[in-house]
Amino acid sequence: MKKLLLILIVTLSFQNLTKADDITDFQIEGMSIGDSLLLYMSEDNILSLKRYDVNSGYKSDKFFDLRTKKKGPYEEMLIGLKLNDRSYKIYSLTGSVNYENNISDCYTEIESIEKEFKRLFPNSKISRVNKSKHPADETGSSIVTSIYFDFKSGDYASLQCFNWGKEMLYWDNLRIGIFSDTYSDWLTNEAYK
Repeated sequence: MKKLLLILIVTLSFQNLTKADDITDFQIEGMSIGDSLLLYMSEDNILSLKRYDVNSGYKSDKFFDLRTKKKGPYEEMLIGLKLNDRSYKIYSLTGSVNYENNISDCYTEIESIEKEFKRLFPNSKISRVNKSKHPADETGSSIVTSIYFDFKSGDYASLQCFNWGKEMLYWDNLRIGIFSDTYSDWLTNEAYK
């Protein structure tokens, strides 16, 4: 049932925006990269949200992620913003679905969603990273399986299964995300360095 729900969500989220070459044409829960978060909530609400990145292992604070609970079909949404940007421009959006104690179903799920993403992002370059260690877990027991859809602009979309080590105190999850080139560059070259 969870599988059918996620495929339906992905299809409906992106159905009117197929075959674009710019990630800003896509939405997760009605939000797009480049939008101001103020279009969706007040500044007081934004300031009340919990920062996800506090224990993430990020070495650079140029960007940070806000966490919203139970947004649509997702247990949480992560919204990437630039530090001290009072316009609250969105640089990344990620929806997470809980797969605690059921990581094998997550692996099956990303295979199904990958087929839909291939249809939605036909001009993207697809790459897979199977079972890499998460840089925030110094014990090496947290494993991430990822499928990336890279755009010529430097933006990307991702499907990931996070199998967190017990010491990390996170639940295993599936993440569906879209990321601007600016956020992507920071994540690759600064966040964990």
